[in-house]
Amino acid sequence: MTKKKTDDTLNRVTESLPETKPIKAARPIFKTNLDQPQPIADNPEPVTQVIEDLPEEDPHPVKKKRLGLWILIGIVGMLIIGAIGSGTGYLMAVELRKNAELDERLTLAATQFELALNDEKNENYNTARQRLEYILQIYPEYPGLDEKLKDVMLAIALNQGSSQLSTPLPGETVEPVSTPLPTTNSKNLSVLFNQAKAQLAGSDWPGLLATVLSLRDIDPSYESVKVDGLYYYALRYNGISKVKQGSLEVGVYYFSLAEEMAPIDTEAESYRIWARMYNNAASNWNINMLAAATQFSELYALVPNLIDASGITVKSRYAGALEGYGDYLQQTFAWCDAVVQYEASAGIIWSDRMVEKLATARELCANPPATPTPTMGPPTPTPLPTNTPGPG
Repeated sequence: MTKKKTDDTLNRVTESLPETKPIKAARPIFKTNLDQPQPIADNPEPVTQVIEDLPEEDPHPVKKKRLGLWILIGIVGMLIIGAIGSGTGYLMAVELRKNAELDERLTLAATQFELALNDEKNENYNTARQRLEYILQIYPEYPGLDEKLKDVMLAIALNQGSSQLSTPLPGETVEPVSTPLPTTNSKNLSVLFNQAKAQLAGSDWPGLLATVLSLRDIDPSYESVKVDGLYYYALRYNGISKVKQGSLEVGVYYFSLAEEMAPIDTEAESYRIWARMYNNAASNWNINMLAAATQFSELYALVPNLIDASGITVKSRYAGALEGYGDYLQQTFAWCDAVVQYEASAGIIWSDRMVEKLATARELCANPPATPTPTMGPPTPTPLPTNTPGPG
């Protein structure tokens, strides 16, 4: 009886105690030996429930910091690139302005140089001198300026006396060759612009060039697109005109200026090529007649009547180069080869001089004279003077 009562009492005490649950832990409290197998609970709770109770952490904190750093570097780089671009644009604008000013000075110098050549040809030496001195002020590097100025000075000294070279007397005024630039006036500009259009329609290329230069000097921004187009036409047609007149270097120069504004057409390019070919062939004149004849033969097939500043045509140059090469062969005893060159020259331009040279070369080719062959013998002793005592 006693044992039964005791059991009943324990059961009642046990039922009155609160229900307890096992402690949840994300990780073991004590270090266990991982090598030994661990007991498995009867009803283990899912691990996901324990993990969900933990606070969330940023899985990529380092990546976020790096991303912010790259954004900052990108902003700084864009600012630097913008600053560099602004500086480069400013420098390019300055360079374009300098090139435009240089182009205007070169064109004005070329025009004045051509006018000075015409003045010199017409014996207007004082006017030519003033023009050349003006070029010396605006563009002292112009090719051939120093030599031409010396020639004009010498011509003045020979024809008008050295007094013409002296500076003006006090109170004496010298009229400048270049026309003073007028002040900006829209009425003057419109008059010049209409004049340029009329000169274009009338094919007045020298007048068109002078008018366009005046427009650009007064106000470069006035109808800039149209004026630039007129300027291109003036340079292009003046270049062709100069080459036809024999001013080959000036024509090539005008083509170069026109090409800076727009590509030149096929006709203008042909004249530029011919002018350069003529100058290259002429550079071998009286130096290498074979090379001169070869180069002038190519040009003769294209433009036989093209001339240089001396007025000599390609046809005459070609015939003269063949004759000169024949003379060289004649001097080297190659008479039969000289006959070929003389015949080719005579086929282009026949003259009495060529008749004589050709006849002589044919005779020597048919009956070549014997050429002495030098022999090498012992040297001849030089006799002693009679008044010189002998040895001993």
